[in-house]
Amino acid sequence: MIDFEPTKRRVLVRGVSTLFYEVGEGPVVLLVPGIASDTQGWFPVMRELALTHRVISLSLPGLDGTSPQRDVRPHAMATFVADFLDVLEVGSVIAVGHSYGGLVMAELALRYPHLVSRLTLIDACGLGRAVHPVAIALALLPTRAADLASAFVSLPGGAAAFTVSSNLLLRQPWRIPTRTWAAQFRLARSRQTLRTSLKVFRECGGITGQRESVIVIDRLDEIDVPTLVVWGCSDQLFPVWQGRAAARRLPRGRFAALAGAGHVSYLDSHEEFMDALGPFVRDDLELIPPNGDRNTDGGGRP
Repeated sequence: MIDFEPTKRRVLVRGVSTLFYEVGEGPVVLLVPGIASDTQGWFPVMRELALTHRVISLSLPGLDGTSPQRDVRPHAMATFVADFLDVLEVGSVIAVGHSYGGLVMAELALRYPHLVSRLTLIDACGLGRAVHPVAIALALLPTRAADLASAFVSLPGGAAAFTVSSNLLLRQPWRIPTRTWAAQFRLARSRQTLRTSLKVFRECGGITGQRESVIVIDRLDEIDVPTLVVWGCSDQLFPVWQGRAAARRLPRGRFAALAGAGHVSYLDSHEEFMDALGPFVRDDLELIPPNGDRNTDGGGRP
């Protein structure tokens, strides 16, 4: 019987001890989570894609077990990912990124187009100014206050902050496996992860919303590979219209809206998410024209 349980591994990338999980054989699918989710949250996705692909879930520097690096700007993280793939001797990937990880994958496709054969952006940041006021508040925290907040949340009483963030990011928490909840709670209690997360908020956000310096919407026409944009219809962090607008800017863009899902849509609505991602990863897209906007509940164009 084939074992499709992801294996935990580490490699040195530019001297940084880098955590990743992998499973399966074949063309490589690279999964990169955002700052509010961890590598293990991808496990259900990895197990399904491992039937046909080698699937890698990467922890970005400072998040979920990978040592931190000083520069957390999206283009710097994209360069780190490119170096990671070089260490693994991987020539190209189907790049899949969620939230901040989606922005990093977009930067990877823009700066290192030879490394990306297909791209999936899931509830990605960097596609417009609009963002939830909580994200703006976190972006405006001074460094000292952010360090104090990280220390507080890592204490036993900080569990309340995990509950608040979960309510913001998820709309169907009852559909999430207990193992995933445990991994998310552990991540929320990591002081290093919290510090890096708040640093990312400060880098990507400001008083007017998402910073102009990280927004890639006007550069999407440079991404000439098949690109799937997936969005939770109930995403409270980034509005669904940002995803739809991004898909229309992409030369080979496709859009899938997940009814009832929140910001971490691949956790909220796993089956519906795989209905969108599975065919995009596995099918011969040259024979299947883009279907434009679609809802996974069968409702057609919203």
